Parts: sequence; structure tokens; C-alpha cells
Amino acid sequence: MHLFEVIRWGNDTDDAFQGGPNGADTCFLVRADSVEQAAVLADHILGRGNGKLVNAWCEAIYLLGQDTGSERDARVLRGPYLQHAYCHGWRQWHRNSPDEGWQER
Repeated sequence: MHLFEVIRWGNDTDDAFQGGPNGADTCFLVRADSVEQAAVLADHILGRGNGKLVNAWCEAIYLLGQDTGSERDARVLRGPYLQHAYCHGWRQWHRNSPDEGWQER
């Protein structure tokens, strides 16, 4: 299993300083076999929000490493949490719509 950080740019709060598309990003730590599986898990949670200010689906995924634990189920380990998402040299994938395939950069 891989460990991914799954990201939606911005957040859906109306805070004048921290919210909206230019605010802190909405992130999830996800254990999954693939980028697609990680996205489905995060999108399920994001789809429950109202999505007025930002997209209700994830837009970027970073591969953080491997999960060497004994559990084999894919799941969200942490999140959603808000922080500015920075790629620190990790492999990364992006998409511009929920129907678009993931493109590695």
C-alpha cells in the first residue's frame, strides 16, 4: 500500500483571511493501492460538503511513501485537515476536472 497526500486547492470556509480558493488547502492522508483509489476515497468525503467556494473533488495527489503496516484496507487515515500543500519533491499527479484522468508531473 502507498501513502498519499490528497489535496483540494483551498477550503470551503468563508473566513476572509483563511478561507476560499486562496486559503489553506484541504488535505487527506490516504492509504491506497493507486492514485485513483486514493482520489475516490477523498472525493467521497469532499462531495458531502456544500462546495460553494471551491471544488467538491480533489485536484492533486502526492506520493509520500509506503505503508508497511499489516492492514490491507484502503482508507483515509487523517483528514480533512487544512494546511498549505507544498510538494517537497514527491511524485505528483494533477487533474482539472473530476472526469479527467490523472496526469503525472
